[in-house]
Amino acid sequence: MMHQPSIVIVGAGIVGLSTAYALLERGVRNVLVLEQETVNHVRSTSSSISRLLRFEYGTDAFYSRMVKLSLEYWRELARRTQRQLYTSTGVLNLGTHDDGSERAQEIAWSLGLASERLSLPEFRQRFPQFSATNYDMLTYNSAGGILHASTCLQALKRAILELGGEIREQSRVTHIAHEHLNRPVRLWLNGSEEVSTDRLVVATGPWVHRLLGGLHLPVQPTRQYLCYFAGLAPGEFGVGAFPAFIAGDLYGLPIHHGSHGWLKVASHQFGRAVDPDAPVQFEAAAIARAVREMRALLPALRDAKLAHIEACMYDVSPDEDFIIDTLPDDPRVLFATGLSGHGFKFGPLLGRILSSLVCESAPEIPLGRFRLARFAHQQPKQAISVA
Repeated sequence: MMHQPSIVIVGAGIVGLSTAYALLERGVRNVLVLEQETVNHVRSTSSSISRLLRFEYGTDAFYSRMVKLSLEYWRELARRTQRQLYTSTGVLNLGTHDDGSERAQEIAWSLGLASERLSLPEFRQRFPQFSATNYDMLTYNSAGGILHASTCLQALKRAILELGGEIREQSRVTHIAHEHLNRPVRLWLNGSEEVSTDRLVVATGPWVHRLLGGLHLPVQPTRQYLCYFAGLAPGEFGVGAFPAFIAGDLYGLPIHHGSHGWLKVASHQFGRAVDPDAPVQFEAAAIARAVREMRALLPALRDAKLAHIEACMYDVSPDEDFIIDTLPDDPRVLFATGLSGHGFKFGPLLGRILSSLVCESAPEIPLGRFRLARFAHQQPKQAISVA
C-alpha cells in the first residue's frame, strides 16, 4: 500500500481549519489540527461574531480578485454545511478622490460587481445615519457584507471531523524539531507529549514567534478594540436599512442576527505591540479616541450606550501583505502569518493555497507577493513598530 503522509496543522483559527478542510476535500488523510485552547477561543484573531467582507482595496486589484474567488468558496462551504455563513448587506465606502477610492470602484466594475457612485444628495437620502463631512468619494457595493465568523469556524470544525480529520484542543505545541530531512518532523505538546509528522503547517497567528522565532519573521502582534453600541433602532441600523461600511480607518457592521442587537464599529488603525500571552489591558485613551471618531461619523452613537468592548489581536506584516512560505532549510514546514487584520475573508482560499503547497501542486494564485524573500534586504528583527 502506498504510504499516506501525515500532516499536522498547528492552529485552529480560520487559516488552520481552512487548510485542514481543503486537504481533506482533495482526498488527503491523516490530517491532525492542534489547537492550544479551543476552536473560536476569545483570544483568537479569528473569533468574534462577525467579520467584514469587502472588495475594495484602493488601487490594489490583486486582493479584490482574491475576495471574489474566496466568496465563491465560502458559498460552497455554506451549501455543504447547510449553515448561513454570509449575509449580503452591501458595503458603503466613504473615501476621497486622493485615497484610491475611484480606482477601487473601477476595479469592482471590472469584476462585474454592482458598485454605485453616490452624489452627496443621494448619499444623504439613502444613508442619513452618516455624517460625510470629510469625504467626497461615496460608493456603495451591493456585493459586500458580513461573514458570521464564529459560525464559519464551527462549520469548518464540523466538516473536518465529518471528513475524517482530527482536531485536538488544549494541545499547545511548545517545540518543533526538524534537523534531519530524512526523518519525520517532531513536535512536543504541552511540554512533554511528542508527535511526529511528514508535513507541518504553522498557522498560529500572533503566536508565530513562539515556534518560528529563529526565523525572525517581520510580524508584530498588536492590540485592537471592537466597540458595540446598544439602544439603536434596528429599523435604522439593522440589515436592510444600514450597510456595512468603511470610512478611513473606521469600519462597521449593521445590527444582525447574533449581534445581541448591538452595532459593531471598530478602527483598523494598528494598536500597540503586545505579547499574545500577556493579560489584556484595555487602553482607555485609545478607546476614547476611537469612540470620538465613531460618534463624529455616526451622530446617533452620541446617545447610544457603549455596551461592550472586545479586545483582539492582529499579526501585522510591514507591508500588510500576507506571508505564506516554507522554511528556507526545510520545505516540509509551511507557515502562514502576517494577515494584518484583513485575512479572515480569505480563509477558504488561503486553505486551498496551503493545501496545494503541502501536496506540491501549483496554487491557484501566484504567491510571489506573499513570499518571505521580499524582506530579504531588510534588517532581520523580531518585531516591527506599528505604534
